[in-house]
Amino acid sequence: MKRIISLFLAALMLICVPAMAPAAKGAGKKLIAITYDDGPGPYTGSLLDGLKARGVKATFFMLGNRVGGYGSTLARMYREGHQLANHSYDHSDLSRLTESGVRSQVQATNRLLDRTCGAGTDYMVRAPYGSVNSAVSRGAGAPLVFWSVDPQDWLYRNAAAVKNNIIRSAHDGAIILVHDIHSTSIPGSLAAIDYLKGQGYEFVTVHELFRRRGKAMSSGVQYSSCPPTGSDAGPVQAPIITGETENGRLRVTIKAQPGAAIYYTTGTEDLNQGSVRYTGPFLTDYPCKVRAVAAFNMNGSKSGEAGEAFTMPRAESPRLSVSDGVLAIECDTPGAEVYYRLGTDEIGWQLYTGPMSIEPGTEIAAYSSCGGYLDSGQAKASFSERGIFFLDVSPGQWYYEAMDRAAYAGYIVGGGDGMFTPGRNITRAELVTLLYRYSREEAGDTEIPAAPFGDVPPDKYYAAPIAWAYERGLISGCGDGLFHPGQGISRQETAVIFYNFLKYRQLAPQSPGTGVQGYDDRDRIASWAREAVDCMSVTGLLMGNGKNEFQPAGNTTRAQAAAVLIRLEDYIGAIDNQVI
Repeated sequence: MKRIISLFLAALMLICVPAMAPAAKGAGKKLIAITYDDGPGPYTGSLLDGLKARGVKATFFMLGNRVGGYGSTLARMYREGHQLANHSYDHSDLSRLTESGVRSQVQATNRLLDRTCGAGTDYMVRAPYGSVNSAVSRGAGAPLVFWSVDPQDWLYRNAAAVKNNIIRSAHDGAIILVHDIHSTSIPGSLAAIDYLKGQGYEFVTVHELFRRRGKAMSSGVQYSSCPPTGSDAGPVQAPIITGETENGRLRVTIKAQPGAAIYYTTGTEDLNQGSVRYTGPFLTDYPCKVRAVAAFNMNGSKSGEAGEAFTMPRAESPRLSVSDGVLAIECDTPGAEVYYRLGTDEIGWQLYTGPMSIEPGTEIAAYSSCGGYLDSGQAKASFSERGIFFLDVSPGQWYYEAMDRAAYAGYIVGGGDGMFTPGRNITRAELVTLLYRYSREEAGDTEIPAAPFGDVPPDKYYAAPIAWAYERGLISGCGDGLFHPGQGISRQETAVIFYNFLKYRQLAPQSPGTGVQGYDDRDRIASWAREAVDCMSVTGLLMGNGKNEFQPAGNTTRAQAAAVLIRLEDYIGAIDNQVI
């Protein structure tokens, strides 16, 4: 029988440790975690049926000496997204053991759980009886999870009492303790789940409760709840699997939300910690079924499984190019026909027969079709009003006009194939080069060696721009005698360089000190950048994210840099055109 030390737990109001990752946006839902102890047992299967029917994920703190007889039950738990956790090997009072004895109990159970979850999996620990001392904290080697809602189902053995006791004490961020070895605990806890879901609660694993609220859990630290923080990272989204044919083979690409790892298989085995981790597109053969999950932690913070069957090769996507206003389309799939559409042409898809002239301001789409192959995905491009060919910039994107103007003026250049990589972080050298090109000034021969940076060779494309910027006080390096030209540049560093350019041109307005006041994260703006951020914000050249944040340490992308440069061009142009 579970021995509850009520006074001990009442004193155990634990603090969640903030995670290093930034908090997610949005107020979030009421989150609650339900946990089951002492199993698995003969009633666990029916419990899993009930949880699946309700779309609920739970956390199971299991005994090592019981898991061996329930291999298929554990596999089902893991496969259905529940979190597997450690409740010692034989329900010993760990506080009576040495640190070595605690470690032996925990690690023995971990090794058994690894058979399902894969080697390298992390398991949270719940000490039997809630008994913890310093030896337990050190020997567990994992976060110690307690509870804030105890229906005492082990005592009452009555489904209605279990339900009512859970409902009475439930609260946002709570961790509920139940035991799946008692027959009455199953219907009682499921009935409580039904009621609480009706009250707007979302049931999550313990790991998800803390992840979604931006809280990190540390080894040896005790946790009994995770109160709301005002933010919610949201559930883990299933990955998206796509494929295309490359030289007769299947090239598979899998995408997931930022920060999530992807695990995949082309076989029939269950996905777990030991599965292949996706690092980039890979080649395989037809026919093929790819299954994948996205995860922040494969044990308790993973998505549902995504699967895609590829029974027939897909034709290669066509390649688009425009030169001197002439559109050319190519496809590497032998015998494939290519169909294209220009803009919103109501004629629809037309068979491509050869290069053709197109007008600026035309949107292009094309796909390949071939017998014995699936149709390719669409290739899309934009031939802008200014005659710039873009493969990765299109109308409707907030930066389209700025990228078009900057490319037309020669401030920013692509890779020669229509790829301008607007979302890539711009490097320090690239940013200075943008301003240099805009200035229409030229660095003299005597200036190039004058830039005292040991990592700026004189034969690099950015040598003259960096020398020019240094001589005019726009930059000063990184304080170590180096410029780090290939390194990304933060938003506050970007603000300083543009501000210094305005001062060099004697066009910087006097800083009123009010531009930074509208940002909730103003205290994170470095002292050396505050005046620059203030000026850039007041002039509207570089602003926040629309949610009262400037994000000073965030990276500047190529699209953002182009937008700031075009705003600068318009700002200076307006001053030059003023009538005095």
